[in-house]
Amino acid sequence: MTTGRINREAFRESMQEQRVAASQPGGHTLVTRAKIRLLEDQLKEATVGEYTIFCDEAKARRGGSRAPSPLQYFVAAIGF
Repeated sequence: MTTGRINREAFRESMQEQRVAASQPGGHTLVTRAKIRLLEDQLKEATVGEYTIFCDEAKARRGGSRAPSPLQYFVAAIGF
């Protein structure tokens, strides 16, 4: 059954495959690395795989408010 643009059955199958792989001898290992650079003040650049993201703080925290804060990324990640 597909609702909107989400194929729920494909999502369930993917999650089940991950559970099975994790339960096998040797487990399932995933390594993710990030390269972080401080650009100026509180503005930071992170390269994660093929993606580049930016992070900043609000002006009240001596940032430039040019990108989401680390806490905003964290809160969004919980929803992902």
